Amino acid sequence: MEMIDRVGTYKPQWMRRLCLLAVLSSTVWGSPAALAQSSKLVQLPLPVPDVIQRSQMLGHKAANEIVHVNISLLPPNPAALQAFADSVNDPSSPNYGKFATPAQLGKLFGAPQSFVDKVVSYLRANGFKVTLVADSRLNIMADASVAAVEKAFDTTINNYRVLNPAEPTRTVYYANSEPIEFPANLAPSVLLVSGLDNTLKPKPAHRKLALTGKGRFGATPLTPDQTRTVYDTAPIYAAGMQGLGRHVAISNWDGYRLTNVQLYYKQFNLPTPAGGLLSNITEVSIDGGSGSGSPGAEGDLDIQMELGMAPLASMLIYSGGDLLNLLTREQNDNLADVISESWLWGLPTTYAQAVHNVHVLMSAQGQTYMAASGDWGTSFNGYTYSGVEPEVLKVGGTIADVDAKGNRLSEVGWSGSGGGWTTDGLPFNVLPSWQTGKGVPTKINYRLVPDVALNSAGDTTGAYQFFLNGSLSFGYVGTSFASPVFAGCLTITEQKLISLGGNKRLGRISSLFYPLNGRSDVWFDVVQGANGTLPNGTTSNAGPYWDFVTGWGAIDFAAFAKVVATTAPQYLNVSTIAAYDNKALTPAVLEGVNPAGGPSNLAAADGKTFNLGSVLEKQIGAITTMLATFNTKLVPSKVASLSLSAAGSAPAASTVMVYVLNQTTNQFVLLQSISGTAFGTPTSYPVNTKTFSNFVNPSGQVQAIVRCLVPNSRLSQVGAFTFKLDQLQLVATSTLSN
Repeated sequence: MEMIDRVGTYKPQWMRRLCLLAVLSSTVWGSPAALAQSSKLVQLPLPVPDVIQRSQMLGHKAANEIVHVNISLLPPNPAALQAFADSVNDPSSPNYGKFATPAQLGKLFGAPQSFVDKVVSYLRANGFKVTLVADSRLNIMADASVAAVEKAFDTTINNYRVLNPAEPTRTVYYANSEPIEFPANLAPSVLLVSGLDNTLKPKPAHRKLALTGKGRFGATPLTPDQTRTVYDTAPIYAAGMQGLGRHVAISNWDGYRLTNVQLYYKQFNLPTPAGGLLSNITEVSIDGGSGSGSPGAEGDLDIQMELGMAPLASMLIYSGGDLLNLLTREQNDNLADVISESWLWGLPTTYAQAVHNVHVLMSAQGQTYMAASGDWGTSFNGYTYSGVEPEVLKVGGTIADVDAKGNRLSEVGWSGSGGGWTTDGLPFNVLPSWQTGKGVPTKINYRLVPDVALNSAGDTTGAYQFFLNGSLSFGYVGTSFASPVFAGCLTITEQKLISLGGNKRLGRISSLFYPLNGRSDVWFDVVQGANGTLPNGTTSNAGPYWDFVTGWGAIDFAAFAKVVATTAPQYLNVSTIAAYDNKALTPAVLEGVNPAGGPSNLAAADGKTFNLGSVLEKQIGAITTMLATFNTKLVPSKVASLSLSAAGSAPAASTVMVYVLNQTTNQFVLLQSISGTAFGTPTSYPVNTKTFSNFVNPSGQVQAIVRCLVPNSRLSQVGAFTFKLDQLQLVATSTLSN
């Protein structure tokens, strides 16, 4: 459990149990008995690519050509890994923001090191060059010749050409024509062996326009200055926060030219990094890379859009190779705080699961990954990734009409904005727990997109100005602009939050956006526009709050920074505790007898309890009520969130109720009631209101009561009882901004 100590000092009981499960699961999963099985080869449950059935074989792939393989291992306890990622990304969790490193995640949730070593040994013994053993212990990347791969996995790799060029795969590709085999003692824990085919073909999320003249909206594609104004990063940028010290990245499969970046900086008078132009850019080539290939506009526009918003940020261009290999490098490097992808993919089921596992690791590390939602409205045409992925922020499209300075005149939903859902039967393609709020459907159990939207097109012009092949371009549209613009804006917004003492990373940012629930100070609610027909046959129209065209709409980044600029959670201990004198009854009743213990017993769930005996209230039942006071230094107007963390021991037949006092009405407000059995687990009870100052008096005092009731109907099962409170803490955050 020492790894949790390094992740964060707060270790609630449920998290300690989670980590114990992870360790126990790993022990069983990689037991000596399992590893001692025969090393004979057995077939993995991975089908050969089905496109082979619709293709012409061109011949055997040359034996000396190199294949790039990624061995994805099954997480020993995927539920525990997901629970950890959820906890550090949940603003209401005591674990919020306590992100882990790849090595910490590997020790807690990865395969046993002994198992990883056996896989590596097998690969090396068969002539593979191991290029990366991920710290997560869930991915191993290696290179080998076709001949070595065929021998190691008992398969054959051929070249093919599709018969129908409309297939969402490469026209000419290679693939294994026989199922993959793996050593029997290792196979049960292998999720995927990727790289034996290159059928997957990413689809860029941009389009070139046939320009037809001036239209109503977006008569001129936006410049960086206009973009900063319309989405309100201008005050952050003007205050000198332009990305310095932050790391932003793109996932890229297109050719690009950095000479275009130099022209872009000069054209729009962007500040020069201390080391000179391009000194802040690092190119990370995956399996040979794509950067030197023929530019198709995607790579150039992604780079320039991010740097246009955060010109002094350190930029990483992860380029080329297999999707899983590229994501594995981004996750294992753990350098990029914010990553944008402007590509769409059609992924086989098992491959999609392996990709999902990497995204969960990224979220657990605090990396924010976002992607364009697509440019074909509600039609995904098989390109369902990353629309199915709950760990990725999906950025849709609008048409923003602005004046010369960038002030918004209007903003409507773009007809091409990718939205809706796909019915892929992936286990993670379900409505995420955090995807709730005004306008969000509750009965469609799929990942719903988009989450947000930014300018992606003009009415008859391009979306943004950028350089392509040495010339300033005005004629491209797509959500592939919106995603990197969002990433660049978020990068300097994070810089602002850090300057106020906030978290260095925001992780799965959707978990922050949805609780804001369409706040008008944070979101420009786009209520016009449509993008097609949804899978249930209804028309997808923009409307109030969340919708399938633009999600929550366009964000105001400065306002967002102000709202989320809060201190780290403060865990405040009880100052006084006693039986509650219920003066609401006539005559008043002291709801408890024989108190034992005091405030010092409530600082942790450690078995040291404050005890209170029950009293009988004839019309109700047996009851105990504890009144707790917290004397804090909280400034009422600066309080951003309040919750109570509580646990104890109560009769199974009882109900436990937690209340906090509204200082303005002098009434106790019920936070939650749970069974006596459930009260044994430490739980956070949030105060769900925007007016937290109502619960903190001018002296910073907060009062709460914890009541345990056995009703008359159950009293024969219990009789008189002693209610034991093991932990009671006030968890509070305060705003950092003025």
